[in-house]
Parts: sequence; structure tokens; C-alpha cells
Amino acid sequence: MSNAVIVYGSRMLAGMLYYDSLRHPDFKIEAFVQDESYLDESGFYLGLPQVGFKTVKENYPTSKYDMIVLTASYQDMRNREGLYKKAKALGYHLRNYISPSSIVSPDVEMGDNNLIFEQVFIGARGYMDSCNTIRQQVYIGHDFKIGNNNVITPGCKIGRNCVVANNCYIGLGSTIINKAMISEESLVGAGSVIIKNTEPYSKNVGNPSRIIGYHQQEGLKVNL
Repeated sequence: MSNAVIVYGSRMLAGMLYYDSLRHPDFKIEAFVQDESYLDESGFYLGLPQVGFKTVKENYPTSKYDMIVLTASYQDMRNREGLYKKAKALGYHLRNYISPSSIVSPDVEMGDNNLIFEQVFIGARGYMDSCNTIRQQVYIGHDFKIGNNNVITPGCKIGRNCVVANNCYIGLGSTIINKAMISEESLVGAGSVIIKNTEPYSKNVGNPSRIIGYHQQEGLKVNL
């Protein structure tokens, strides 16, 4: 059995992860971690202890506990890796999570701190780097490559031999055809159909998709 897990970051994602993990044979959550300004007065969340980031190692040493970092900072995608780097600096082993109801080909290679929710299918011979969030009912075809800090939202379909670079946001129910590249920091709007490579820092919407703007200077900010 692996080490027990402490969860750092977004309460919204933490709640979803907690309930899904109750069915996971080797992912036992024992506490939640927040930056001190976000702690609840009760000291608990979902019936488990909630502790501050600055003191987490005192009660949950890195030798006995792993961590997963959950970031829902869509308002500024460039900040997504901030929590990840803070946790890394503490020395925790950062776990991947794959829902028991998802199918991930056993030859898929991953970095760390990837979060794969329910009913996801991920095909063979792919590579996923670190700190990606793959939401419910996503399909990813074989021979894919996914970088760091991406968010793929529920119901997306990504064809075979696709590439998703870094810091991309792919909106609800989008479709990406075979062999397309979603370039660095691309936004794909909900329901869009991508039939060719996106441009870096571009906003893409529609069926077929069209570019409606760029965000190279200010960064990708998703207003939900």
C-alpha cells in the first residue's frame, strides 16, 4: 500500500476527489491543507482535519504522507503551478490520481500531480507531464502528448496523435480532431471544434473554430 495522502488546494476539487477516492483501494485521504488565510474556524473539512500549509510537516511528515495539489485557478492560468512548486519545495512526493471508474492504458507515461476524474478514457502510447486536471467523461485518443498545467473540462473529445502544450484550457464538450496541436496557452471555448492547429496564446471558439483574440501579454484568464 502507498502512503496516505494529504490534499492541498481547491476545496471544490478536493470535495470531488474525496468522494471519488472512497472507492479507490490505494488512495486514502487523511487531511486537507490550506494556506492560513483560507482555513475554516472549525479545523475540519468533510470530517477530516484541515491544517495550515506553514505547519503541515509538523503533523504530516514527508516520510509518511504523500500530497496532491489541486488548483482551480482558471482566472489566471499562469499561476496554476504556484501551489505545485510550493508543495514540491516542502519535499512531499506528489501523487497522481486516477478514478477507479476511468480507463487509462497501462503504457501511458505520466509525470506527477495529475488528477483524472470519473469515466475518462485515455488511449495507448501517450505521455502526460505534470499538474494536469482531466475532468469527467473526457476521451483522449492514442499516441497523445500533453504538457503541464492544462485543464480539460467535462465531455471533451481529443483525437489520436494530438498534442496539448502547456497552460491550455479546453472548454466543456469541445472536440479536437486527429493530429491537431493545441499550442501554448490556448483557450478552446465550450463546444468548439478544432480542425487545425491553434496558435500560441489564442482564443478559439465555434464550429469550426476561429480565433477571436490573443492574450500573450496578460496571460490566459478564464472567466467562469
